[in-house]
This record gives sequence, C-alpha cells and structure tokens, in this order.
Amino acid sequence: MNVNDNPVLLRAVAQRLQALADENRLRLLMRLRTGECTVSLLARELDLAQPSVSKHLSVLREAGLVTVRRQGVGAFYAVADQSVFEMCHLVCDGVFRHMHQRRAELESAIGAVAAPGAPARRGTTRRRPARKKIVSPFNPE
Repeated sequence: MNVNDNPVLLRAVAQRLQALADENRLRLLMRLRTGECTVSLLARELDLAQPSVSKHLSVLREAGLVTVRRQGVGAFYAVADQSVFEMCHLVCDGVFRHMHQRRAELESAIGAVAAPGAPARRGTTRRRPARKKIVSPFNPE
C-alpha cells in the first residue's frame, strides 16, 4: 500500500514521528524498554517533573507507542510497539554516519589550511586519540 494514497495512514505516520521528535519522550521509551513503570517512578528516575512525564506519556500513548495498565489507583506504562526501537536504531546509525562524515570533512578542511610540507611548529604536534566505537542506545541486540 502506498502511504501517499491514504491520507489517514500518512497522518498517523506523521503523528508517530512527531511523538518521537522529543528527547524526553525518547528517554521515557528507553526506560520503559526495561519494563513497565509508574509516572512517579519515571519522573524520579529521569529527573523530570511529574506533569511533564504525564504529558509526554499521553503523546506517546496517542501515537500508539505506549500502553497503560490500571491497577487500583496506580497506572503502569509499558512500550506498546517494540518495533520503535528498530526504527530508532536505524536513525541513530544514520546520525552517527553523518557525524563521522562531518568530522572527516572538518579534519580535511583543517589539513588543507596548513601549508603542505611545512614543518610543524614545536609543541604543536599531537597524537590523535583513538576513536571510540559509538554504540546506539537503541541497538536491538
């Protein structure tokens, strides 16, 4: 099915992507990935205001990303669609590739500014630190 032919589906996809376009919502999803949790515990663990957590969870719930289970007076939130982590992992990989590409471009530009063959000034030569492997927090493995 072509998403362009279905405005209802297109709107739902846009809503889900908008729900993910917030750092705190991503943090909430990563925490909920480890298991269901109450609003008060999420607020405490993530150092967020409880009303803010409630609002973010409402947005995530509306987008179909989290569910709520009521037990007595308590409400327990959980991830509703685990596939969101696969998508986030793909996005993280793309961001990491872009960051590395930008770094290489900047290093190349800096190297081009230095006169080719010119001796380095005393005390300016530094060893480049080893690059660390960056691991996505959304890695489904």
